[in-house]
Amino acid sequence: MKPTRAIQSRQGRRSSALLALLAVILPAQAASGAASGLWPWLLVVLALLLAAAAGVWGRRQRRERAQLQRQLDECAATLRQQGEQLQTARRDREGLVGRLQQQAVEFGRQAHEDGLTGLPNGRAFDEGFSHHFARAKRHGQALCLMLLDLDHIRQINDTWSHAIGDEVLAEAARLLRSVCRTSDLPARLGGDAFAVILTDTDMEGGKRFSQRLHAAFASCRSWHTAEAGPNYVSFSAGLVQLGEDDQAPAQLRQRADRALYLAKHAGGARTSLG
Repeated sequence: MKPTRAIQSRQGRRSSALLALLAVILPAQAASGAASGLWPWLLVVLALLLAAAAGVWGRRQRRERAQLQRQLDECAATLRQQGEQLQTARRDREGLVGRLQQQAVEFGRQAHEDGLTGLPNGRAFDEGFSHHFARAKRHGQALCLMLLDLDHIRQINDTWSHAIGDEVLAEAARLLRSVCRTSDLPARLGGDAFAVILTDTDMEGGKRFSQRLHAAFASCRSWHTAEAGPNYVSFSAGLVQLGEDDQAPAQLRQRADRALYLAKHAGGARTSLG
């Protein structure tokens, strides 16, 4: 306890003792006679003692209120700090969740997208092919599959560079995408191999698509950005339509592979029907 508090405590005890003493003396004096003239002095002393006791009590109350206020302020500050920490933790958690979701989307995109051309990759093609095949069989819809390989891509890599070859692949993907509808599914299967699923398309529609794609390749003059490189690139393709005997996607794909083989061995730069 601080010295001031000790003094105030002693004063409080003294006041209490004097009040107790007066409580004993006053009745005795009153019994012996009030004419002695002590009453006025006793009243003065009593008033002083009461004032002192009131002062001590008031100071004690103020100290207790001040101490209580400090405790309340400390509690409020602690609560504010904890609230700020919770808000910070919540923001950090939300930021982490957002980053994780963004990473999940990016990983999903990378898992289904070819890094060089931006087309769906072989995995995405297989999933889409199974979906479109099942839907076409279920609803009796027409469906065509085209498999295509770029002609002489190995010679392009050997003659100019693999960088030029990559530009050729990227440009071929752009041309393929440009002639596709939004309902079609073009994809790069790997290397110089591409594929496209033509939904709601019969063989006549598939032929027209093939003609547009050959024309786009023939008119292209932006196969590379280097000073030297190929000025003309062609492709070989196999085109098949879904038939009643095709009970699984693999059967339709085997037919397209055989048609592609025939186109390549016929000299390339053409589409063979299967």
